Amino acid sequence: MSAFFQAIKKFFQAICLRLQVTGENLQELSVMFTQSRTAFMVKHFPHWKKKTILFGIPVKKTKPWQSFSDFFEKDRWNQLLGQICIMGFVVWIIISGNLISNPQNFEFFSQLGSLIFSFLILYGLMLCMMYLFGSAFVPALILGLVGFFFPAIDYFKYQLQQLHFFPWDLLLVSNAGSFTDFMPQIVLPHALFEYAFVSILWVVFFYFAQIRPPFFRTLGKRLAACVVSFFIINACLSGSLIHEAFCSFCGLDLENITDQDNNFAQNGFITAFLLNFGYLNTSEPQNYSLHTMEESFEPYLADGTVPEDWVNPDVIIILSESYWDPTVLNGVEFSEDPLKYYREIAAENPSGTMISPSFGGGTCRPEFEVMTGMSTNPLPEGASPHKQYIFDKTYSYAWYFREMGYDTVGIHTYEKTFYDRDRVYPLLGIDDFRGNYDLHVPYKWNSYWYITDETLADEVIYELNQAHETGLFLLGITMENHGLYYEKFKDYDWDIKVSGDALTEEDIVTLQNFCKGVKDSDAALKQIYDAVMAREKPTVVLWFGDHLPTLGDNYDIYTKTGTIQHADSAQWTEEEKYTMTSVPYVIFANYDTGNDYEAEGKCVSPYLLTPLMLDYVNAPRTLQTNFLMDVYEKCPVINTAFNLYSEGVSESEREEIERLHWLLTYDQMIGSRYIQQIVEEHKNQ
Repeated sequence: MSAFFQAIKKFFQAICLRLQVTGENLQELSVMFTQSRTAFMVKHFPHWKKKTILFGIPVKKTKPWQSFSDFFEKDRWNQLLGQICIMGFVVWIIISGNLISNPQNFEFFSQLGSLIFSFLILYGLMLCMMYLFGSAFVPALILGLVGFFFPAIDYFKYQLQQLHFFPWDLLLVSNAGSFTDFMPQIVLPHALFEYAFVSILWVVFFYFAQIRPPFFRTLGKRLAACVVSFFIINACLSGSLIHEAFCSFCGLDLENITDQDNNFAQNGFITAFLLNFGYLNTSEPQNYSLHTMEESFEPYLADGTVPEDWVNPDVIIILSESYWDPTVLNGVEFSEDPLKYYREIAAENPSGTMISPSFGGGTCRPEFEVMTGMSTNPLPEGASPHKQYIFDKTYSYAWYFREMGYDTVGIHTYEKTFYDRDRVYPLLGIDDFRGNYDLHVPYKWNSYWYITDETLADEVIYELNQAHETGLFLLGITMENHGLYYEKFKDYDWDIKVSGDALTEEDIVTLQNFCKGVKDSDAALKQIYDAVMAREKPTVVLWFGDHLPTLGDNYDIYTKTGTIQHADSAQWTEEEKYTMTSVPYVIFANYDTGNDYEAEGKCVSPYLLTPLMLDYVNAPRTLQTNFLMDVYEKCPVINTAFNLYSEGVSESEREEIERLHWLLTYDQMIGSRYIQQIVEEHKNQ
């Protein structure tokens, strides 16, 4: 290697002589290449004495920091050039990140305030990390990786669920491997590898440049500067007065920040993602206290009596993945009805429409609402109650039945760790939770690798046939009909043919794959229905879909068929919002409950399904069920998309019932559990 550098040096010496370079300049060139050789040997052979390298040029080590003016005069050109390079890298991260996330979105270029906000935050983060690590290389590597992978994750997530990537999604990192199952069906963002290549070049440049942090060089002062800059950045990102002042300084409009589609479209991924750090912590409701909870909820306390006609029925709740009626698509014909059995059962039993809080994914939100009666509407969009809020014993209907002596069982035909269900379900009262490796029945398959809904139905029937001293509460979550749908089943599995003038061949394949899955789900519903109706033990079943499916990119099939007119959800009409959130549900029992079903044919929010079912079978009342039946009477649907109020209910009554529901949710999910204290005190009186 030494000979190599010597050869290069001689080559340049020859050139310099040919050009009649002066001896003084020649000596400078010789020193430069000698020091370059030294820099190489220092990196690869530790016994060499290391010299300080700045932009690849050896410089004398500076003395400890004296004052700002002295330091700036000594290295002002190198430091200025170095900071300009760092600023250029930050600008590259902003532009490339936004275009990776949404290759068609150039609107963020016109939002000067958004660009200033993201530039100042990312540049501040670079400085913070430079003070910590001592040079720009490691910070550039970290920011380069984050600035590439986070926008790519946002792109892939939006293709899957029509939801963006939020800071709280980082809590799902343990489930990241599960999402790779869907990756082969997603088209990569435009110029993804080109962006990656340029980012790598930037990082390599910083590796050789060894740009040092400005102002502070000694370790102690660098660490102090790192801590101070971290707290400044945190204050600018958190939902505080400093955050609002900083956004105002940058010229950012925060009025529409909660409309995440609009937020990401206008501000680009980088700024929108950073702004959402201000919503990581859920604010406490105004006047939240034991006194407020007593005053608000004592009227809903139950008297503790058990109705004489309560027969301890087995209770089955099945969340059917993407169980939705595709015949609502305009101009699309189907060779047979995908929900044939649902319509037969619903014609003779209580049924209606559930307004889902999610689309294309986010199953844990309707799941959580049905299990607990709490609302996820006040939570940040895309937030996971399981991951973010459930860390100790939390009220659910599983606890309600468990306290009556029931056995509580959960079944999911996928990984039980997904959404942390294996950790959360015991806290919600499920004492036996089975995942895809824990089933007792033979596994049944089709041409895709998800466990079929027929298998889940077999496991439910198996459990119904086991001995239970008092009764059984069972929650089942299916998986077979999960997206994506384009390259899912083999064509020999398609048993419903689809046609439509507005559909491409790819659209038809997508819909036929979806129809295969939803028809299998419908057959599982019929299988459970027949088994329950043949039992002697009283049994009641709630079956519901969790959300609509993602059919193509950016609501593609929905817009092509004219089911909705715009891919931008902010432009949907009330009717379109209803269409894009509506999924079917049905309740059936194998005995005469003696009650009418209160919400027959109506649409309701998920958190009302279980109390409505309990009312139908005349179950013992609780504070929660009494309150939620009052919610149904006044506001049967409270959703981020739209609300549905009962006639004759004043605006003040609506606002009050929504406020109380958030109080109840906050108290049981995040707060001090005052409700349990109030109920216990009432029992002891």
